Amino acid sequence: MSPDKPTICPDFELRFDGFLDGELDAHSLRAMALHAGSCPTCGAELERAERLQVLLSDAVEERIEAVDTSRLWASIEARLESQSPGFWARARSAASEALSPRTWLRPMPALALTGAIAAVLAIWMWPTAANAPASVEVANNHAQIERIESSSPHVAIWSEPGNHTTAIWVASYDPDGQ
Repeated sequence: MSPDKPTICPDFELRFDGFLDGELDAHSLRAMALHAGSCPTCGAELERAERLQVLLSDAVEERIEAVDTSRLWASIEARLESQSPGFWARARSAASEALSPRTWLRPMPALALTGAIAAVLAIWMWPTAANAPASVEVANNHAQIERIESSSPHVAIWSEPGNHTTAIWVASYDPDGQ
């Protein structure tokens, strides 16, 4: 709907539901209302739809008021109490069972034996000076490049003396396309 052009009946019919529900922008709402006020056919259709909305709203309100909700919450509570305990209740029960002395004292002898075996193995396998590995020598793999010759016109060298690293690139292409 253009702001310059008045609303015509086919436009009104296409946008009628959006107009009734208040879903149109302010300009379109105003244009639709002006058209309904000046066109007897569209105005009558709008009045009929508004009466229908009022009748439906009243009927729904009457049905809602007729529903007895006085015992609703009691019914919900009864169903909640009859169900199994929730996650947090089960978690609290499991935690209290796990922390009770009768639960954690039973495996104590096995845990003590396991700890003693682990301590003996650690002492037995502990490295001593007699069986310590010999010092490792790092190979001296330094190289010195005094001269580079290449038939390629594109050679690049990158060097990082702190890490003793040098990279050499030789390009085998001609960027000029020859």
